[in-house]
Amino acid sequence: MSEKIVFTRGVPPPEAFPTGDLGECFDAAVREDANVVLQYGQQQGYPPLRRALAAEYGVEESEVMVGNGSLQLQDLLSAHLITPSGAVFTEQPSYDRAIATFRRRGARTVGIPLEEDGISVEKLEEALEKEVPAFLYLVPDFQNPAGATLSLEKRRRVVELSEEHGFWVVEDIPYRKLRYAGEDLPLLRSFGGSRVVTISSFSKLLSPGIRVGFALGPAGLISALTRLGEYTYLSPVLPTQAAVSEYIERGWLEPNIERLKELYSPRLSTMAEAVRRELPDAQAFIPDGGFFVSVMLPEGANTENLVGRAKDVDLVLTPGSAFFADPLDDEPAAGDRFVRLPFCAVTPEQIDEGVKRLAGLL
Repeated sequence: MSEKIVFTRGVPPPEAFPTGDLGECFDAAVREDANVVLQYGQQQGYPPLRRALAAEYGVEESEVMVGNGSLQLQDLLSAHLITPSGAVFTEQPSYDRAIATFRRRGARTVGIPLEEDGISVEKLEEALEKEVPAFLYLVPDFQNPAGATLSLEKRRRVVELSEEHGFWVVEDIPYRKLRYAGEDLPLLRSFGGSRVVTISSFSKLLSPGIRVGFALGPAGLISALTRLGEYTYLSPVLPTQAAVSEYIERGWLEPNIERLKELYSPRLSTMAEAVRRELPDAQAFIPDGGFFVSVMLPEGANTENLVGRAKDVDLVLTPGSAFFADPLDDEPAAGDRFVRLPFCAVTPEQIDEGVKRLAGLL
């Protein structure tokens, strides 16, 4: 039997975790601030961590909420903003768990086609002529699942449209700090829009198991999400938030990010080379950072039961259709031809072999 190769979830490998340093921070947080950390807590999050995030992003503490992972904050935002039968716009394709969350909260989730430089503004403008969504959900940096990055011009225009039409923009940025080449682009919130909510987490930078995410937005919106959070889970998980705060205060986060870049960058290069070599006829998204390369297979490729046939050769894939929202204008989604290829949790040898197996199935 051949080695099983897993091209499914975008997870960090065990060697990415700063285990010893995190252990020290947990110990310090619990011992030095036990009265706060081990008690029912302030619902908006651990105050020192909120202060650190407010300082980093140039906002007021009242504009910061720290919760139990970014997906939970997306769920709270959805519960607050989505109206019955209302719409949420996403990129097409988009993060599968976000699509599922919006649908669970009652939204019609409409996908706006994704281009190499991010969401199609032309198609977005066409969609806005028909209806205004509760919000537009974007992963602007090294998008999940495709890997695309939203261009500077499009960032500016999206914010302008949100002000003109009165919808919220949710920019989800968990991969933003994992840039391996090129220059950072400004956050959408930096263009001065009053309707931008920024969501991120420490899952990709420290550990997904600690479940620490944060949201930045207008104080009134953050207050409403905080009340909803209290009704939902009573209190945030303060020990993990305090450990992250301690980690940042000790100046360890930036060196750890640099270590992750050194670990992941060669894996991205290997994946890019393997895709170009083994899948030359596919449309490939090759990012400058993040966790994912993706391909849109050519129309003539044999994609029938691709996930099932991949299992037969010990290759585990995520069904492409999971990343597609409802199509705009009833245009058929090409989910059966879309393949997301996470590269961070697999070795260069596994990447080469896995892409070779994928090509052999087509």
